[in-house]
Order: sequence, then structure tokens, then C-alpha cells
Amino acid sequence: MWLWAVLAGFVALMALVVVGSVTRPTPPGFAATALTPRALPESLAGPDTVTLDARADDRWARFDLARRTVAAGGEPWDLGVKRHHLVVNGGTGLGGAGGVIRLDQPFADIPEAPPDGYAPSRVTPGGDTVNAMFDGWYRYGYLTHLLTPRPVTFVLRTHDGRFAKLAILDYYCPGAVPGCLTLVYTYQGDGTRRLAP
Repeated sequence: MWLWAVLAGFVALMALVVVGSVTRPTPPGFAATALTPRALPESLAGPDTVTLDARADDRWARFDLARRTVAAGGEPWDLGVKRHHLVVNGGTGLGGAGGVIRLDQPFADIPEAPPDGYAPSRVTPGGDTVNAMFDGWYRYGYLTHLLTPRPVTFVLRTHDGRFAKLAILDYYCPGAVPGCLTLVYTYQGDGTRRLAP
């Protein structure tokens, strides 16, 4: 009798897996934002929402928060994105003063950057760049195979020692293609830690 109960449970579980994979939800998906450089803000700028094209798995999209643009060549940058990996421009070999703190609070509830505790990025023995503060920024759906951003906020110290906060809103391009990272951020250009009006 118990064998039939185990078998029935197994069949029910398999049916759930099949139904879950067939009825996969469609994430919103956003096209990459056409970014043009702006003048360096002298005070609080944002919140601003942008979608970065991070689909390439062999190069970083390097975003300059102040100028609101993807950096080219040797231009300054603050946030690097490659697929679902994120780093800041700070740490050994990177050249910037950047760091990041993860706060388990909503974006709107953070009026000021913490005074310290920022983690720089590091280069692994294999040559890749990582930052553990960004680990687990998403939930992985085992039935849907989709990444869903967690409700956390990241406070960044930028490459030049200024401050910003950001939250990740989505990870998909139109058509559920992975690698379009949509985020909302506020940047403080006056050098203070104030991140809200």
C-alpha cells in the first residue's frame, strides 16, 4: 500500500514539473536604454531608470552613474555588468575607489549612504572580476528557469568616492531574452552621503 502512495506522490510531482515548465511566465522585458552622456551632476540626481545591455558573456558593460552612459575604452565607470554578474570599479587592479554595500531595505527607505563597510571587487586567480556583495541579487525559479530580482538595495561608493544607491528591477530583454539589466538609481554629485531629497 505504501508503495502505491509513494508512486502516486512521484507522479504528482512529475506532473507539477511538467505543468510548471509548460506554463512558464513571461517576464516584462525591457529594451536597452539609448544612453547619451549628461553633464556631471553637482547635487542629487535621480531617481533614474535605465536598462543596460549585458547580454555578452565575454565582456563587461561598464556604466558611469554620474554621466549616465556606458563607458568606452579608458573612460571612468562605476558599475560593471556581464550577464547576471555585477562588480564595482574598486579593488586591486581596477583603478577606482569603488565599493558596494547590500541593504535588505526598499530603495525608497534609504535616505543616506552608510559611512563605511563598502566591499571592493576582486580579481580571482582565474582572472575574472567578482564582488560577493552582489551574490544572490536574484531568486532562481527552478520550474521557470527565470531570474527574479530580490527586494534589496545596493549602495555604491563610486570610482571617485561619491555615492549612489540602486535597485535591480528586471533582467530580461523583450521576448524573455536574458541579459538586459534594468535598474533604478540615485546619484549624489556633491560628495555627501545624502541619497534622498
